[in-house]
Amino acid sequence: MAYPIPENEAERLAELHALEILGSGQSAALEGVCLLGRIVLNVPYACIGLVDRERQVFKARSGWEVEGTSREHSFSAWTIMSPDILVVPDATKDPRFRDNIYVTGEPHIRFYVGVPIALRSGLHIGSLCIFDREPREITEAEIEVVGRLAQLVTDQFRFHEATRRTKRELEHRRTSQGLLEMQSRELWRRQTLLAQTERLARVGGWEFDIATNRLTWSDGLFRIYGLTPGREPSTEVAFSHFPIEARHQFQRKLEQAIRTREPFEVELPFVDAQGGHRIVRKTCEVEVEDDKVVRAFGILQDVTEQKESEQRMWRMANHDALTGLPNRGLMREKLEAALRRAKRSGKHVGVLLIDLDQFKDVNDTLGHDAGDALLIEAAGRLSRSVSEVDTVARLGGDEFIVLLSHIESPVDGLLVAQRVLAVLNKTFVYRRTSLSCRSSIGVAVSPDHGADPSTLLKNADIALYRAKSSGRGIAVEYNTRMQQATENRIQLAERVRLALKKGEFVPYYQPKVSFSTGAIVGFEALLRWRHPRKGLLGPKDFGQAFDDPYLALVIGERLLDTVMRDMTTWQAAGCDFGHVAINVSSAEFARGELPERVLSALDAAGLPPERLTVEVTETVFLGRGNEVVRQSLRALNAAGVRIDLDDFGTGYASLTHLKQFPVDRIKIDRSFVHDIEHDIDDAAIVRAVINLGQSLGIQTVAEGVENEAQAAFLRTNGCDHGQGYLYSQAMPAVRVPGFIRNWRAERATGGAAVQQVAE
Repeated sequence: MAYPIPENEAERLAELHALEILGSGQSAALEGVCLLGRIVLNVPYACIGLVDRERQVFKARSGWEVEGTSREHSFSAWTIMSPDILVVPDATKDPRFRDNIYVTGEPHIRFYVGVPIALRSGLHIGSLCIFDREPREITEAEIEVVGRLAQLVTDQFRFHEATRRTKRELEHRRTSQGLLEMQSRELWRRQTLLAQTERLARVGGWEFDIATNRLTWSDGLFRIYGLTPGREPSTEVAFSHFPIEARHQFQRKLEQAIRTREPFEVELPFVDAQGGHRIVRKTCEVEVEDDKVVRAFGILQDVTEQKESEQRMWRMANHDALTGLPNRGLMREKLEAALRRAKRSGKHVGVLLIDLDQFKDVNDTLGHDAGDALLIEAAGRLSRSVSEVDTVARLGGDEFIVLLSHIESPVDGLLVAQRVLAVLNKTFVYRRTSLSCRSSIGVAVSPDHGADPSTLLKNADIALYRAKSSGRGIAVEYNTRMQQATENRIQLAERVRLALKKGEFVPYYQPKVSFSTGAIVGFEALLRWRHPRKGLLGPKDFGQAFDDPYLALVIGERLLDTVMRDMTTWQAAGCDFGHVAINVSSAEFARGELPERVLSALDAAGLPPERLTVEVTETVFLGRGNEVVRQSLRALNAAGVRIDLDDFGTGYASLTHLKQFPVDRIKIDRSFVHDIEHDIDDAAIVRAVINLGQSLGIQTVAEGVENEAQAAFLRTNGCDHGQGYLYSQAMPAVRVPGFIRNWRAERATGGAAVQQVAE
């Protein structure tokens, strides 16, 4: 037999399949609705059918043990075509159904009422069906009850849809994927269990006859109250389980419904017979006869578990799993609300962006358990160091934010930041190891530093960058000069990226000369930028680019490759250049691949390791992950690559670093050499460094040697090598062979005047 097809069939099927509910089996909660429908209409059969392409699948049924039907013989195929409830008083007299196999055969349907189910208007995915073997008429009141039952079905599908949507959103928002999946599976399991078991016993119907004041309940409602079914309830008992305010609220709404004849729905606190505190959703409809309200009826549903699940899901979506603090999304909402209030009141809102300075070191050396302990400790200290009206959130990793939602002046933001620094700087003990929460803070205050969340957070981040680049462990307040500096840094980074593409970065080579023999012992590769408009630029013009770890790594790789090519060319030409020293940044150590990369490059170029020297500054020793630096230097040194400690005496390293790290040469910084013949302090420092090197068996190299008086002092005091304009400025690779051929060793021993670099 033929059946109708809706015009929007494709959209309707897409809606049904998007719900992903067809293959999930029977729903215990929906079976409770079917059971309630049978009770209310006093019929033997009820089901909830979902209409697929060629088949109707029963999501729930009561009284009929059939899992589904063909669409051709489905009453629901006609119900979904109806904009409202479809009522068939006698199917044998209806040309649409009289030949239906379920009319002519079991269960011999005569009376049928069906309500289309739709989550979106006009897209009917199925129907609630209630039917009987006997023909009959249906009252308006029964139609309204059936409509309310259908609404319960729709609510259940919407809850299923919302739960799935929320679960997907949670999966995207969690940074700790493993923890999220575990929590989501547990939450989904519990919600499914609740939906399949508890909700069946948590729905009940009630009816109140206004003329007789007689109240009747279904068995389900007795179960919600915790009372034994069978006895006739009273309004006193019904109201006694609600707190006084809730009782008065329902009475007012009931009186209003009787007066206006409008239905209502309300959620109220409730106490069952065992003293359990619950939340119930109560609906009410009224029946009117002869223009007079004669009956009120509705559904009582225990929604406690649903509300608790929603609260847990909300908390999971808006709080950090490790620390329990609000996450980035919730903080953003709170910041927007605080800025709106501040705009009305004329107050200020402060943002403190906080970065833990030693978090990565703790993770690298002690493991993630220690890192987690550090984050939890920092979260607790931050929460205790601000007022109750302020909010502390974790943005991710080792980054936190404090929202000062009500401060009197911009100065207060920096004052709070200083207090937070003092609290965080105190050490704490984790498994007998002292850990530090030392941090850097960027401060921005509205409206001075931004009136919207994005601007305020961006400027706080700029201030945090300044705090970290200024030595860490401090709080810095944003100012407009920082914005310009940030823009300049970004523009420089873009220009450097373009210059790298065009091959504009090249090494220039400055010779190192032996004070004892006057021979050239090697060269230092100094990076230069052949700028198309500004000419040849030195590191002072592009040094900030090394603050970007990616750029620092690319520049370092490019320098190593170019130096290898130049050394190979010189060696092929029979040029004895000694060694070449390259400077290595912290970013190149951070990846832990430096030894492999350097040794592979030497091997590919056919060069022995002693041809290359790696220069590092003291600040590299002090950076994060210095254990990686130590291991990398030891691996290089063991392979034969020499290690130079550059700019000695200008950083913060202690003498213990000369023992902890393999150092072959100490380079005396040019700032000590410049006035060596006039400044007795500089002279004393240089002598001390030379003596230190001799005591430890480490060679010394003086930088910035510009005149013979400086060279004579260094030579006399036992310095091994010199480097500076006295011998030559840095030169391009093509000039190195000619320079070496024309070099006269007596120049470095005081036996001759300085000559110009040979072309």
